[in-house]
Amino acid sequence: MALLAILYVVASYVPMLKIVPLIASLELFSFFTFHLLGQRRRLQLQGFLGGFISSTAVYLQVLNDPKYANSHQRELAITLLLALCAMVVECLFIVFYLSKDAPLSYYLPFALQLAFFLVVVVYLSLAKTFATPSSQNTARIDIELLNDRPIIWKNVAKLSVLLFLIIGLMHLIGNEFAMSRHLSTLFISLFEAHAVLASLLTQSDSVAAEQNMLTLFFVILLGNALSKTFFVLRADNLQNKAGFIALLWLGLLGSAAITWLWVV
Repeated sequence: MALLAILYVVASYVPMLKIVPLIASLELFSFFTFHLLGQRRRLQLQGFLGGFISSTAVYLQVLNDPKYANSHQRELAITLLLALCAMVVECLFIVFYLSKDAPLSYYLPFALQLAFFLVVVVYLSLAKTFATPSSQNTARIDIELLNDRPIIWKNVAKLSVLLFLIIGLMHLIGNEFAMSRHLSTLFISLFEAHAVLASLLTQSDSVAAEQNMLTLFFVILLGNALSKTFFVLRADNLQNKAGFIALLWLGLLGSAAITWLWVV
């Protein structure tokens, strides 16, 4: 905890380093959430916590690992949606932490998607229309997470280095290959949304170009939706692929429409 406090102090003088204590704080949050709420170690909670680290990794594991093949379809869908919720929550943290005096519109693209996915999660948790036949094995299987210590600094360092490399790659693509900012943002966000968002906010000195920044935010969310759609289409374990993909795009298009109406 003392080291985390020191990192926050250092980051106040070196803005680019703010992402390091942010990652450590999210891991600390995951640790306490796991131990306070995760006694049953339900698949959904593990998916949510895994989403803070990498929603892509959660999708690849849950959708394709044979050990989840006989899992309840409703459980799988909720797990995948909660991983997305964790991703947009982390995006909200990044906007709050890296963007000073950000207007409310900066939070809308992520907050609206979070609200939509949470409503769907609540519905799926209560409804039985998404359930699979009773003969199917509904055992809950844990996603393996390292939550035995509040902050695992080795993991924080690895993830921070990875994000910095992705940010550097984004600069390289935009500068050396003369690719437009929107195209480079879309390309990198197919693999990692958080690093692109952090890169955009650390490069932005003001909130004057609000509409342009919002456009880039939705380019990031578009890249995330495209990659998740690809993973679902290639999935072995999820049966209702069309329905889940429809939810992904409904959340994106709905948040875009509401944000546009708010700004205009």
